Amino acid sequence: MTASPLRYFVGVSLHPTHGLAVLAGVTAVGLWTVSLSPSELDSALGMLLFVQMFLASTGFLTRARRGHFDPILTSSFSRMRVVVVHWLMSVLPGVLACAVVSAVAWGVDWLDGGGGFATAVVGRRLLAVAIVSAVAWSAGFALARGAAGALWSAALVALLLRRSDLLGSSAATDAASSAAITIRHAAAVLGCPFLLLGTHAPLAPGSVTLAGCAAAVLLLSVWRAAPRVDVYLRGAA
Repeated sequence: MTASPLRYFVGVSLHPTHGLAVLAGVTAVGLWTVSLSPSELDSALGMLLFVQMFLASTGFLTRARRGHFDPILTSSFSRMRVVVVHWLMSVLPGVLACAVVSAVAWGVDWLDGGGGFATAVVGRRLLAVAIVSAVAWSAGFALARGAAGALWSAALVALLLRRSDLLGSSAATDAASSAAITIRHAAAVLGCPFLLLGTHAPLAPGSVTLAGCAAAVLLLSVWRAAPRVDVYLRGAA
């Protein structure tokens, strides 16, 4: 009997052991940080999102063409279902870590009598986790494991060293320039979801929603394209 895609991807270990070890260490540091001060949740999530950039980039196509996924790809399960489950299992460790740290921060804040923190947890922070999880996996679909995370982080470091202003001016004189600013801010959020954490320059109205929609479209596009990609199945002969 063929195992389900969920059980199969659990068994093949999509993530490197050292990556999970790093995630565990960063999660421990994050828990310690928010237990002392719940307001430091953004700092903890920022570290976790950086790790998620690498963990979510598990690389489907490269491993599939090496025959690693032949047993499940030659089974009765649809290619779409296999790919969707692969994404879910790829992003799950990082998402769980962010959820645990956020829950602890909310709990400590609630015990201290804080207010309004719960809505902040499920606002832009949640979208930042979703964008990283979608973009890292999608960008790394045809690359080696962790490659998309490495390229993404290198690009962000290059922008930081150049001191590039991702948001630019927020002043708009007409509808056209306002739309251009919204698109630029959305692109900035999509490329650097860390802008959704902490206190930053105000984003143009609609730019956060646009960035979230763009990440969702990218993910769905890869899901739809995956069944048409030739992975040279060795077990199909």
